[in-house]
Amino acid sequence: MRISNPFAELRLWAPRRRIIALGVASITYVVLSIASGAFAVVGGALAFPGSWWAYALTVIGSGMLGLVVASYFSAPIGGEATRCDLRWPVLSLIAMYLATDMRTVEPIFTGAVRPVVALAAVALLAWALRERLTAEHRAMSDTGDGATCSTCRPLFG
Repeated sequence: MRISNPFAELRLWAPRRRIIALGVASITYVVLSIASGAFAVVGGALAFPGSWWAYALTVIGSGMLGLVVASYFSAPIGGEATRCDLRWPVLSLIAMYLATDMRTVEPIFTGAVRPVVALAAVALLAWALRERLTAEHRAMSDTGDGATCSTCRPLFG
């Protein structure tokens, strides 16, 4: 079966990959929320001191990171994950934390820059996921020659 859109291949993923994506997304959301101070206990009641966009982009970013990490597992031959594949998701995770951080008195990003940085982090994760899925798609297609990176080392192995 040939699928031209790399994102359409997500529906063909094995249950193992879907479980990994859900687990990583859940863990990422909890860790980001705790680290950034998105939840607080005020007077014995749970409070949500953040803005609506911070919660929305944290959920979306966590989901995207879960999909990226799940794409590293059970990849087809020729589409294996490399250490180079880690740089953009890690950078996005750091940017997401810095943009949604509410614990510090003087945050690194302030005002209107915060949602822009968080949105850029989500866009970077979407791009990283597209690149991973495109690499898998190329590895499974019948094109003959495959693109390889001579400086990247395998992530697993």
